Amino acid sequence: MPTKNTLIFIALLLVISFSSTFFIIRSNDHKECGTLIKSDMDKNKNQIAKKEHLCKEKYSF
Repeated sequence: MPTKNTLIFIALLLVISFSSTFFIIRSNDHKECGTLIKSDMDKNKNQIAKKEHLCKEKYSF
């Protein structure tokens, strides 16, 4: 059976993990990001539209 200190450590670890994940999700607002739409023609003269997600952020979560 786990001791009281072990249970407190596990509970604290879960709280820190949950709050870190919540902070990352809430702070990732993508205000600097945009969508670029490129249109090209293929071999059969059909128009193809490609969407690219452009971000200035180095890391995206």
